[in-house]
Amino acid sequence: MERFKIDTLNNKNRMSTQELLQLIQAKIEQGVTSFEINACGQHDIGGASYSRVKGENLKFFVKNPGQRLGAMGMKGTQIIVEGSVPADTGWLNSGAEIVVKGDCGDTAGHCSASGEIYVGGCVGARSGALMKHDPQFKTPELWVLKNTGSFSFEFMGGGIAVICGYGCEDMKSVLGERSCVGMVGGTVYVRGNISDVADCVEIKALDKEDIDFLNKGLQRFLEKIDKKDLLKSLTSNWSGWKKIQPVKDKKSEPRMSIKEFREKEWIEGGIFSDFMKDDYKVFELGGTGMARCRIPQHNSAECINCSLCEKKCPQKAISRVSGGYIADAEKCIGCGICAAVCPKKAWKMLENNKDL
Repeated sequence: MERFKIDTLNNKNRMSTQELLQLIQAKIEQGVTSFEINACGQHDIGGASYSRVKGENLKFFVKNPGQRLGAMGMKGTQIIVEGSVPADTGWLNSGAEIVVKGDCGDTAGHCSASGEIYVGGCVGARSGALMKHDPQFKTPELWVLKNTGSFSFEFMGGGIAVICGYGCEDMKSVLGERSCVGMVGGTVYVRGNISDVADCVEIKALDKEDIDFLNKGLQRFLEKIDKKDLLKSLTSNWSGWKKIQPVKDKKSEPRMSIKEFREKEWIEGGIFSDFMKDDYKVFELGGTGMARCRIPQHNSAECINCSLCEKKCPQKAISRVSGGYIADAEKCIGCGICAAVCPKKAWKMLENNKDL
């Protein structure tokens, strides 16, 4: 089918994102399946739509898109970009094939659950973060020719990522800093130097199954981004490739306090060190004492001594005393479970520090 062409800048008048998406959807309803879009930073192009023509996929050929290209893209959608794109490419991708022949901004493939994203350059920070895989659907894939920014594959829960490290041989790490923090699933294949990855993952050598997958996949990837001539250089030395996967059956360690984490594990000087000195004073995750948002108050006149509050308190903060019950401020986090389970409403939750 002939491409339906849309120029979003006409006599210096820019079409809004809403106008563009409404026009695209109207044409899809009319049976159009192929679009050529000369964009001007409009968002969400190619996302959450499906073809109305049986047996035909939606195709988008795009220049100069804005954020969230292919966001929530669906199976049967193909998006090809000549050039680079800003942040959130393939955000929540649900089956679309997205080809970017230049670079991607931050969070490429963020939360993707299916489909493929092929990038002919580098991707920014937190790319691949929160990728996941439902076994009922095809595994999501993110292929990158060069490198990623920091915090890549943060909290990754499933899927496959391939970082080829092409032209990045002198980089300290092709994954940036603090990669794979909180990763619990999936596999990241990497060619090139790796450093500063989280201790919840392990770096392994490739096996035959990995090499077979990469051999086949790299041919497809390089063809998509018009770089078929690079195949030999990426596959000639498999010892330069590694795979990263979550550590299995890791022994639990004593819980570190937030203060210890910030002093020993987090960014030196604190995340606002450029502007102010961090005094490292922090409340625990579940604040007790004055850190509580709410405090429980007990009315002994309503109490029937059923002990439900004492039994159900997750912090073991409630104890029986003469005439009723009390909540230990050093243990209580103000969750309100005592008030929720009390059959006589003897507990009430009051705001704490409401004047601060």
